[in-house]
Amino acid sequence: MRAIGDLASYMLSSRFQTQLRNSADAAAQAATTGLAPDKARHLGGSTLAVSLIDRKSELLEQHQRGVAEAALLAGATQSAFGHIQDQASELSGDLALTPQLQNRSELKAVSDKAAEVFIDTVNALNSEVAGRRLFSGTATQTRPLPDGQTMLNMLRSDVAGGVTASDVRTALDTWFNSAGAGFETMAYQGSDTGFISLPLSSDETATFGVRADSDTMRHHLEALAQAALASDPSIALGIPDQKDLLSQSRAALLQSDNILTEERSSLGLTEASIERARTGTEAELSRLASDRVSLVGIDRYEAASDFEAAQQQLEIFYRVAARQSRTSLAEYLR
Repeated sequence: MRAIGDLASYMLSSRFQTQLRNSADAAAQAATTGLAPDKARHLGGSTLAVSLIDRKSELLEQHQRGVAEAALLAGATQSAFGHIQDQASELSGDLALTPQLQNRSELKAVSDKAAEVFIDTVNALNSEVAGRRLFSGTATQTRPLPDGQTMLNMLRSDVAGGVTASDVRTALDTWFNSAGAGFETMAYQGSDTGFISLPLSSDETATFGVRADSDTMRHHLEALAQAALASDPSIALGIPDQKDLLSQSRAALLQSDNILTEERSSLGLTEASIERARTGTEAELSRLASDRVSLVGIDRYEAASDFEAAQQQLEIFYRVAARQSRTSLAEYLR
């Protein structure tokens, strides 16, 4: 009978200890968060309003993640555009000197610079951020173009039979712009329809509409290719034809620069929409958090006092339990 009594006493003691710990944990949580740990009890069982607030907050947090991803993509796209435009602008400055160049080595230096810019531009169009290719449309996991050097080799092979500047321009125009020609069949591997689209809110979406196969990018790459291949040994054009290609390349790049500026301005409007969505979402989340506190918020000082009281009770419980254990051991040994 005594053993059973000891077991019952132990179980009661353990249950009381658990209750004290739970009370201390609940009070600590309440003091930390400022919210009632048992919302249903705090609200007398009427939790519908809190549930609605929580559901709307979850939806807004999803939008917040979408806004953050959209901002990342917009910034990376703007950066790629800026790099492409800056490189082309610098090259245009070099190409402006073409009429003054008189020998093959000088022309080749400018042409080699154009080849470097072409390769760099293609690689910029293959950019990715957060696992998404920026210029592949909806095929965000697919690199839109081969690497720059490979693509330049494709073009070199295609125009190798040309003997005049006109031959080279015609071959490049066909390769870049004709349906079923080299660019579409050998180069571009992204989606030929659709764009990257990310939700910013329940009624607003950010769309990133420039692909590497757009007319803007094709014409820009074609202009660079003209200059890059002007002095290519596999074509062996005369100096007048080389100068013709370099001059025509500069004129095309200047036109492309204006279009790129428009594209970047359009992207800037998208960035402004993203920023508005970000501030709007943050403001709404803040308002909902305030509404939630008004429903389930508690006095932190009172919760801290409850925590202190629970802690004191636990300490008293442990001291009493320890003393009882020593007494029981002494009686057992006696």
